Amino acid sequence: MKKIISIFMAVVLMFSLVACNSSNGGSSGDKGGNGKAASGYPKRAIEIIVPFGAGGSADIMTRQLANMMRDYVDKPVNVINKAGSGGIDGMNYVAQAPADGYTVLQITPSHAIAEALGRPNADLTGGFEPVANFQKDIQVFGVAKNSPFNTIDEVLEYAKENPGKLKIGGTSPGGLDNYMADGFAEKAGIELTYVPYNSAAETKAAVLGGELDIYQDKVISFLTMVRSGDIRPLVVLHDERLDMIEELKDVPTTVEKGIEFIQGSWRGFAVKAGTPQEIKDYLADVIEKVYNSDEYREAAEKDMSDIIPGFMGQEEYGQMWKDEISKFKDILVK
Repeated sequence: MKKIISIFMAVVLMFSLVACNSSNGGSSGDKGGNGKAASGYPKRAIEIIVPFGAGGSADIMTRQLANMMRDYVDKPVNVINKAGSGGIDGMNYVAQAPADGYTVLQITPSHAIAEALGRPNADLTGGFEPVANFQKDIQVFGVAKNSPFNTIDEVLEYAKENPGKLKIGGTSPGGLDNYMADGFAEKAGIELTYVPYNSAAETKAAVLGGELDIYQDKVISFLTMVRSGDIRPLVVLHDERLDMIEELKDVPTTVEKGIEFIQGSWRGFAVKAGTPQEIKDYLADVIEKVYNSDEYREAAEKDMSDIIPGFMGQEEYGQMWKDEISKFKDILVK
């Protein structure tokens, strides 16, 4: 009888250990595997705040990411648009939420520029902490199909002889387009007049209508205009030719032309300062898993959203914030 009781107790003990291991071992250090961090985060839905309107590049990318996060997070990931004040309204919304990782901010250079310009309630580096960058863009300059300029050399020569006469447009004064126009002009030793518009559509119409001399845009949007025959590309703001793109493979780069200016857009994520490190690690890990997934790689190849490798972890991304803010101050703050 004692032997039977001993065997029974051993079996009970074994099942108890298995149950204990099942409830604790699966979440300890397992980020993105079973959808939980060690603390059990997330215990409810995560909100990613896009501080711009629906349909833009930041919104499209974030919704794509949130949809793919379903394979790694066992709670819903919802995307909410909080547009206004050039990205500052969404920034303030996240700043007022708890620092618990359930409200994530999607950020772009607009936020770094806002801090560089000292705009109210735009304390990116003080009020937020980086999680990960996800995408980077390359900017291209061109002219309308009926423009008298055929090469970037012709543009530069004319601009040097006629300071400020050539017009280049973009969205919002003091924004990224403004910075790229002014930064390019400064490094090229010319003067351009920057004209702000309310939307990318208005900017395109102004170029095609002859109001603007130079058109600038991100690669994927720029290519649409090139393929329609409306725009002729002149220079890529990069250090290597885009040989993988038929329409741009013969277009020179700024560095190639002796203009030491490289700039594009970037899109990443941040959380309110004070968010636990474990939660930041978990989110960064999930974002990296999505970035390296076959599903995303296929999508990125199709829409050319990853010509430059976009993913950056917390430390590297945080350093990029500081570097970008410093560059923006040098060009935009006079």
